[in-house]
Amino acid sequence: MRLNDTELRAVVTVAIIMASRLLGIFLILPVFSVYAEKYPGSNIAMAGVAFGVYALAQSVLQIPFGWASDKLGRKPVLLIGILIFTVGSVLCGMADTIGALILGRIIQGTGAVSSVAIAALGDLTRPQVRAQSFTIVGITIGVAFLVAIIAGPLLASHIGFSSVFYVLAALGGITLLLTLFFFPRIEGGEPVGERHGFRKLLGMPEMRRLLLATVVVSLSVNLFVFVYPLTWTSLGVSDASLWKVYLISLLPAALFVYPAVRTAEKRGTIGTVVKVGWALIALAFLTYPFLAKAALLFYGAGMLFFAGHTIMQSILPAFVTQRVGQANRGAATGLYNLLSFAGSAAGGMMAGYLYHVHPTAPLTVGFLIIIAWGLAGLPAAPDVMNPE
Repeated sequence: MRLNDTELRAVVTVAIIMASRLLGIFLILPVFSVYAEKYPGSNIAMAGVAFGVYALAQSVLQIPFGWASDKLGRKPVLLIGILIFTVGSVLCGMADTIGALILGRIIQGTGAVSSVAIAALGDLTRPQVRAQSFTIVGITIGVAFLVAIIAGPLLASHIGFSSVFYVLAALGGITLLLTLFFFPRIEGGEPVGERHGFRKLLGMPEMRRLLLATVVVSLSVNLFVFVYPLTWTSLGVSDASLWKVYLISLLPAALFVYPAVRTAEKRGTIGTVVKVGWALIALAFLTYPFLAKAALLFYGAGMLFFAGHTIMQSILPAFVTQRVGQANRGAATGLYNLLSFAGSAAGGMMAGYLYHVHPTAPLTVGFLIIIAWGLAGLPAAPDVMNPE
C-alpha cells in the first residue's frame, strides 16, 4: 500500500521538522568528547557527564511532554519544547567552564519533543503505511546525521566548539518557524479509543521488548560514539579530519540500509531486519577492542555499528506507534523516549568513567549488554491492522 497525497505531504513536513531539530543535536556528537575535555575544570569523566546529562534531562521530561500532547495537542507542545532547546543552545555557546556547559546541556535537554514528533507522525498516517512513513523520515534524518557528522568536526575546527552551539540555536529557530507555519493539522481520523495508564502499557509484552530495545540501542550509540573519535585521534587523526572518518564509516548505512528496510516491509520480513540490526551492532562491539591499531579494521567496526544503529532507529519508533492507538500514542512514545534518553544518559556517563578505567572497557561492557538484550528477546513486527 502506498502513501496518499495527504499522508505524503504530512510525512515530508514532519520529516523536515524532525531532521532540522536533530541536525542541531548531531552536529556536536562526533567531536563532543574531544572538545569538552578541554574546558576549564574538566577531565574525561566530566566530559562524559556533559555528554550524557542532555539525554538525562530529555528522559525525565519525555513522559510529561508526551502526556501533555495527548491533552493539549501536538503542535503547541512541540513549539514549547523547541523554544527551550534553542535557549539552552545559546547558554551552551556562552559557557566558559565545564560546569556552565553542563548547566546549558541540562536546559537544552529540557526541550523534550521527540515523543511528540513520533506521536504526531503516527497520528498523521494509516497503520498500514506507518513503517513506510517512518522509513521516509528515517532517510531524512539519516541524511541530516551524515551531514552533521561531516560538518560537525569541520565547524568545530574552523569556528570553535562553543560557536557550534550557536549554529544549533539557529537551527532551533528554523525548526520553530517550520512548526509554527507548516505543521500539519491532525484530524483524528482513527478511533480515539480508551486511554491506558502506564501500568497497562508496561503490561504489554511486545511493548516491554520495544522499551528494552530503545534503552540498549541508545546506550550503545553513546558508548560507541564517545570512544570512536578518541580512538582515531590516538592514531594521529586531527580533530579537523574526523569528518573523513565518519563519512567512510557511514557510507554503508547511507547506501544500503534504507533500501533494505523498504524491501523487507514489502515482503513482510521486517522482523528479520531487526535481527540483522542487532547482529551488526553486536559484531561491531565484539571486534572493536581487539583491533589494536589497524585503521582499516576500525573503519569496518564503524560501518557495522552505524548500519545496525540506523536499522534500529528506522524501525523501532514505527513499531511503537503501531502497538497503540491515537489516544495513547503520546504517552507510549513518551515512555519510549524516556527510556531512550535514559539509555543515552547512562551510555554517555558510563563511557567517560569506563574509558578512564581502560580505553576498551566501554566497548567490552557494551557487548555484554547487547548480548543480554538479544537473549531477553528482540521486538517482533506488529500486526498493523490491529493496534493494541
